[in-house]
Amino acid sequence: MKEDTSEFNEVSQLRTRCTILESQIEVLEKQNIELKELVTKLYPDTTGSNDPNMKRKWTEIPEVGKFPVDDGEFQV
Repeated sequence: MKEDTSEFNEVSQLRTRCTILESQIEVLEKQNIELKELVTKLYPDTTGSNDPNMKRKWTEIPEVGKFPVDDGEFQV
């Protein structure tokens, strides 16, 4: 009976660790998307991606440059 308890504890610990790791992966994936968006906003001419989360509308002012359309989302 003691072996069953020990085995259960190990399985329980592994499940807990997996849950923690899955949670950390979700947080990192969200941060990755946010960082890609930020890099694209800061460096629109040098950043290219097919990632739909990085698409942004730009306004070009002749002889001045490109600027993001103000949709209230862009903050520095």
